[in-house]
Amino acid sequence: MAIKVMSMIDVYVNYPNPHITIHADSSCGNIQQHHKRSQRVIKITHGSLSRELLKFAAGDYKFAPNAELNDMWLEVDLEDSKFEHSVVDHIWVLLAKKYSPFRSIKIDEHCQP
Repeated sequence: MAIKVMSMIDVYVNYPNPHITIHADSSCGNIQQHHKRSQRVIKITHGSLSRELLKFAAGDYKFAPNAELNDMWLEVDLEDSKFEHSVVDHIWVLLAKKYSPFRSIKIDEHCQP
């Protein structure tokens, strides 16, 4: 079985309008939201994976309906598409434990390379 290797995925997490969207194509126009002022960006690599998952599990990343805490971008670069998607699924589970609006969502994929 061949493993599909991709460079990384960008994942948008929004709280007030609860959704998680995976962008697998770095040229996707929606990724421009990534550059808003004071945007939270969490980079997840092999070196930071355990630390970042622990932060999500501990509730260190807060969400609230205000400009500072209403959303975040995840840059997930694990060199394996299936693994990256699995990590996003796990983060969703961790968020849903703390924030009920995330419990009923489905992770969407907006664009593919």
